[in-house]
Amino acid sequence: MDKNQEDKITAPKLLVKVPSYITHHEKSKIVIVAIDSKGEIDRTRNDEIEIAMEPIYELENSQVKIDANSAKLVNGEAQVGISSQQSEFVKITVSCKDKKAGLEPYTVLMGTGGFPFHR
Repeated sequence: MDKNQEDKITAPKLLVKVPSYITHHEKSKIVIVAIDSKGEIDRTRNDEIEIAMEPIYELENSQVKIDANSAKLVNGEAQVGISSQQSEFVKITVSCKDKKAGLEPYTVLMGTGGFPFHR
């Protein structure tokens, strides 16, 4: 990590690693990690995490599902299953249940179901 990247990370935060591609009817995992001020996984974190998923297009009948709305970090890391029955974009936001824990929330946009998106 170069000096400019180090300067941008000022506080512990959550980060979500999503798969680059999920096809129809495929089950995959998202990985949630706590990152320290150096940009490394903070293995001391064992916090309870809330996971919110919001569909971007199919607001009423989204076929993208996550296995849980919460998870517990174990040594700074947690995994949650995700599956898709259609092409969709979803916004995934993770935050610490204990707002005083000092972990900044994180949001990521994820495409699911394959390309091109059929409308």
